[in-house]
Amino acid sequence: MKASSLFDLRLLEFFKKTLRHGAPGAQGPFASLAALDFQRRQARRRWSAARAGKVVPPVLIASVTRRCNLDCAGCYSKALRPGSGPELDDDRFMALFAEAVELGVGVIMLAGGEPLLRRGLLERAASLPGVLLPVFTNGTLVDHAAVELFARSRLVPVFSIEGVAADTADRRGSGIHEAVLAAATMLRESGGCFGLSITLTSRNADLAMSRPFLESLEGLGASAVFFIEYVPVAPGTDELVLGAAQKAALAEEGRFEGLSFGVIQLPGDEEAYGGCLAAGRGFLHLAADGRVEACPFAPFSDSSVQAASLAEALDSPLMAAIRDRHAELTETRGGCALWNKRGWVASLGACAPRPEEVGVA
Repeated sequence: MKASSLFDLRLLEFFKKTLRHGAPGAQGPFASLAALDFQRRQARRRWSAARAGKVVPPVLIASVTRRCNLDCAGCYSKALRPGSGPELDDDRFMALFAEAVELGVGVIMLAGGEPLLRRGLLERAASLPGVLLPVFTNGTLVDHAAVELFARSRLVPVFSIEGVAADTADRRGSGIHEAVLAAATMLRESGGCFGLSITLTSRNADLAMSRPFLESLEGLGASAVFFIEYVPVAPGTDELVLGAAQKAALAEEGRFEGLSFGVIQLPGDEEAYGGCLAAGRGFLHLAADGRVEACPFAPFSDSSVQAASLAEALDSPLMAAIRDRHAELTETRGGCALWNKRGWVASLGACAPRPEEVGVA
């Protein structure tokens, strides 16, 4: 089976499981069936495009701002994209989102920075037809107005925690864990859906993947859990990389079976998919300033959508080269094969913001 087809099938299984909690922004089984049917239609669009020689990813990751109200230790967004160039305005982001849906993208992940700092854009994105819109947020800016927006739309907040309260406080600051729990409670009481995102490090992985902890997330009412494998982009943080036994535990078959929520692992299981899913094979990253990047963890680009279309950026020489040689980018220490082979990526003609700061020789 082709990697793209396997990824599509795994996504559909993920949607089936998460939609048991109800479709975002609507109530009842018919809404859940409609949401699942939309994802199937988008998959057929992608398969049709593939037969025509075009690449369309199931997932577009859009970092809509670099700004954030927190200063988390080891933040890859801050470490990799320190520049101060202007961000795309709301109209341009909306045009690109609409194009993505037309191409066959089924999920647009809204990230940052802190995406709730661009609430006006989120409100407009909520009008996009059918597409699922996870919003990766630290949770501290979720107020009653935000809860109402999430509860009535396909915007699904994904709250970031690091494990238990002490783990979150250590990386994100005192009181952040409690703020997330309060926001999750408001969502649950309003009938809305929410997910959780946990960055797995050598320090918290054993706890975060333990059955008692996973069952505690069920108790919170989470519809989905994202496990983000730590990528050591910040200097001096290599000791946070998962150990061999922890990586094996993450990949262990059946580890997450029997849970009520679906689980997604990022950057992804390169070995299972025969190589890297970046550059459009599974996902694509759109930076706040319009740079189109293969992956959020590897800030290399040769194109921008400030004026060009998303389809044109998908066909750029760099994206095509990474896809053509994806088999060389199998699972490596540190979570992201592209980041670990950043010198190779740079040799393809890619540019990166402040390359001396991200270790490109």
